[in-house]
Amino acid sequence: MPIHLNYQGTVCAKCGAEFVANKKECPCPACGSINVGDFCDFAAATIATMKDHKQLYGKYFPESWFSGSVADSVQGVVFEIFDNYEIEKPEDFVAFVLIQLEIAEWEEGQEHLAVQIEELALEIFNIYRQDPDFKGNSLKEKPINPKLKKIIPPPAALDKI
Repeated sequence: MPIHLNYQGTVCAKCGAEFVANKKECPCPACGSINVGDFCDFAAATIATMKDHKQLYGKYFPESWFSGSVADSVQGVVFEIFDNYEIEKPEDFVAFVLIQLEIAEWEEGQEHLAVQIEELALEIFNIYRQDPDFKGNSLKEKPINPKLKKIIPPPAALDKI
């Protein structure tokens, strides 16, 4: 069972666009209006989810990911970026992210998220590259977090990854 954030996203009071507010006064990526209110430390929460998914599924984007909110959609794109990054190992992460966002398929009305995802991916990358859990096979070698033991897939499912 994939892990989702306890945050659905924010709706801009001015233009109605959905987006991820990752700080208290976050500009809407569609119109630039400053939104005050519901927000989430998206980078830290996504790093934690990435670690859990890597331990459970061997990758960041699990097979059964469901996007039920804008936050889920953004996380899904971020997971794919980091899975692809680990496969391709490009030297220039920023250029790599821009290419990934260019080829991404956007739901109608969510194209404005590309700019925000670029910023979030860079913020997450800065944490990722300094976190020893993301070096080599560290997460595979770590014991499974006790909170995950109830949702761990059966060993046969892990063999297919």
